[in-house]
Amino acid sequence: MSEHTTSATTRPSTRKRYKRIAYGLLAAGIAALWIGIAVDRFVLGVACYWAGGLGMGLVQRFSPVELYDERDTTIERKASQNTMNVFAYLFVLGTPGGLALQASGLLTLPGEFYGATWTLFAVFVVFGASVLYHKYRT
Repeated sequence: MSEHTTSATTRPSTRKRYKRIAYGLLAAGIAALWIGIAVDRFVLGVACYWAGGLGMGLVQRFSPVELYDERDTTIERKASQNTMNVFAYLFVLGTPGGLALQASGLLTLPGEFYGATWTLFAVFVVFGASVLYHKYRT
């Protein structure tokens, strides 16, 4: 007699169920944060938000099935590439363009422009350091 093995069709549905539980916990935490802000209980909202995030992490860590596969990894990689490309163009073209417009007197840049510029710069420094780390680590 052969041993009972789970069919290939039940595994994706189990994976989907655990993903829904994980993301449901995170969504509940986010909703609790917004409700906490609305009823002026910010600290309670943040605690519920953290509990939702922790619950999501625990479900992902201790679920009996692998929640993400190669397809998910490929999708995330492509989405990350697109996101970095968009912000690279904004940074490379927007920063000198904004500074040139201010220098010519056509517009006055708000203080947020400089904060956004430094934030983008920091993101690309971290990205570059991460690329170098993984390039020479493997």
